[in-house]
Amino acid sequence: MTDISRDPFARTTLVRESVRCVHGETCNWCGNTRHRNGKPTKFLFRYATQHDGGRLSTHTGLFCSRSCHDTYHS
Repeated sequence: MTDISRDPFARTTLVRESVRCVHGETCNWCGNTRHRNGKPTKFLFRYATQHDGGRLSTHTGLFCSRSCHDTYHS
């Protein structure tokens, strides 16, 4: 898991992991796939909130970017 952002007041960290796409999965918000150097990749991101106590709360959906994740969950 990769740390994306930290909220020191809530004592949480937004983290993400790369998930291999199977059966043509696309972003839950925009319907696109991720691209790297102009070529589509076989991975999307799954986001979660990690609390200082060690608990991990996984967010629903797979996303191509953080902006799609934030829009979907707002």
